[in-house]
Amino acid sequence: MPTPRPDHRDVVRPRTTAEAIQRLVSRLTPRDRRIMRTVYRHRTLTTDQIAKLEFRTCASAKKRLLTLYRLRALGRFRPWIPAGSARWHYILDAPGAEILAAEHGRTAREWGYRRDQVLTIAYRSSLAHTIGTNGFFVDLESTARARHDARLIWRTSAECVAQFGDVVRPDAAGRWEHRDERVSFFLEYDTGTEPLRRLGDKLDRYHELSRLTGDRGVVLFYLPSPARQDNLHRYLDQHTPPVPAATAVHAVHPAERVWTPIGSGRLCTLAGLGALTEPGVEQPFLPEWGDPPEEGAGG
Repeated sequence: MPTPRPDHRDVVRPRTTAEAIQRLVSRLTPRDRRIMRTVYRHRTLTTDQIAKLEFRTCASAKKRLLTLYRLRALGRFRPWIPAGSARWHYILDAPGAEILAAEHGRTAREWGYRRDQVLTIAYRSSLAHTIGTNGFFVDLESTARARHDARLIWRTSAECVAQFGDVVRPDAAGRWEHRDERVSFFLEYDTGTEPLRRLGDKLDRYHELSRLTGDRGVVLFYLPSPARQDNLHRYLDQHTPPVPAATAVHAVHPAERVWTPIGSGRLCTLAGLGALTEPGVEQPFLPEWGDPPEEGAGG
């Protein structure tokens, strides 16, 4: 029998066996594999987030995710909270990694998977920040999947660091298209812990990125409260931003008319923010943005 972990969040799972992998392969659907890839790329997703992306109801998501957990396609944990019980957070488990790696003719280790490293997300103080950033992605991606006139291209924090981490490290980057409007953006998911001066300094680094590489986009500050938003606008209004930037508050849908450009009181949709860039200047993608990333790149 598995033994409880010292923190009682989950149990210590047995080593991967050929039998476990064979049993898993025979039970996986295309949707299951897509969930596994998405979870690994984004490090961890909650039940609600996976349900929003892949299922009609949360009940059906819970049922299938429990099956994938028992088959060891996915692992899961509940972070400690002072009262009550936290949501399940899902990660890729070792047998699931072996199957995804085999699609590329590699072992899990060759593919870049290390279960001990994957598990560290459960104990990091940045977990809430990761989940919040992933929630931004889920809102846009689920909207794009439900509509024929919207499209999202997304790069995770790890993919951004690999691309231009020597200059700036956004929490994510992407391109959002809706009908005939489009915007390239860099996401700064803010939790309110950094001084406003530090947020302003980030805009200088994005300007440097544009100068060195030609990669440009609107910097999105996604903030925890209206008060934080007002304070940032007052600060930046005194220090003219060198690149276009806009703000919105957590819990609003990022595709909607919720973005306030710095230096303007009018609200814009996310796609409408593309008008903030220089007229007639195409916002270039980062290299290879038109291609899906290697699935192992996000781990």
